[in-house]
Amino acid sequence: MGGAEKHLLKFLPEVKYDKFIISLTKNKSIGRKIEKKGIKVYYLNTNYINFPIQILKLIKILKNEKPNILDSYLIHANLICRFIGKYLNIPVINSVRNDYSYSKIYSWLDRLTSPLVSMYTPNSFALKDYLNKIKIPSSKIEVVNNFIISDELKNPKNIRHKYNISKNSKVFICVARFVEQKNHKLLINTFNEYLKEDTNAKLFLCGGGPLLNHFKIKEKNNKNIIFTNTVKSSKNFIHSSDIFILPSKREGMSNALMEAMFLGKTCFVSNIKPNTQLINLKTGYIFSNKNQLLSLMRKKSYSNYKKSNSKNLIQKKYTLNKTLERYYSIINRYI
Repeated sequence: MGGAEKHLLKFLPEVKYDKFIISLTKNKSIGRKIEKKGIKVYYLNTNYINFPIQILKLIKILKNEKPNILDSYLIHANLICRFIGKYLNIPVINSVRNDYSYSKIYSWLDRLTSPLVSMYTPNSFALKDYLNKIKIPSSKIEVVNNFIISDELKNPKNIRHKYNISKNSKVFICVARFVEQKNHKLLINTFNEYLKEDTNAKLFLCGGGPLLNHFKIKEKNNKNIIFTNTVKSSKNFIHSSDIFILPSKREGMSNALMEAMFLGKTCFVSNIKPNTQLINLKTGYIFSNKNQLLSLMRKKSYSNYKKSNSKNLIQKKYTLNKTLERYYSIINRYI
């Protein structure tokens, strides 16, 4: 389950308006969880072969449901909804969760079809910069940040004993899907270098994804790296760690990073704008390459001042109520 899906699972049940979901994919666990919240979900199970037929099915669903707004998530859904919104005369809001400047095709399509979008809602100011870069006017962009539900992070448990980890061991953690952009390769290589100096250190890697088995096989004899696979909640793993690391090459806004900040952890992040919107010199540590990350790992102590500032930032600015308030101010323009 990726960040966008986790966001929807937390966010949609709190939205006061009637809503339904159309998934381009097949019925997965995220869909079933959302259905349990009382939200109707349609599954198109699209692929290259059935795509035209499923698009017709999508149009039929929308004609029957008659929504006031189409709010889409992720690039493929965003592009499809632009054309369908134009055809059915429905305003289109595109949630932007990633910077696609790495892809000339996506960036070109994004820019070319942008007149079909009523409003863009990136989840960080860094993504607003990306949209401006592809010539989207600021008047069509409203940042709607991710958020933390504090009740979900109450009463975390220390689970080091389950993994035979000493209380004196230095424990690092990364919570991210195993895909190229999350840059696990850099993290694992740097951690293995650090292990030469601190053989008791541990690294939790929480998440699933297409590259998970590759790294599991590569590190099969490494007892200091713990692959947890996808976990229902990362709260206890983060709480049981000393340092949260996010080495991503690209991000929108990391939910896991926000959880780590709320839980008062020291955070190391790669030097990209979506990360540095949250982590700066007052709230954590930033690295740009392997040597800088290794130097941070080697530090003997870390600032409690930064950890305190980090938690306060999340508590004050990244709450459900603030996100809902921002979201309502946007959709009320089209209802």
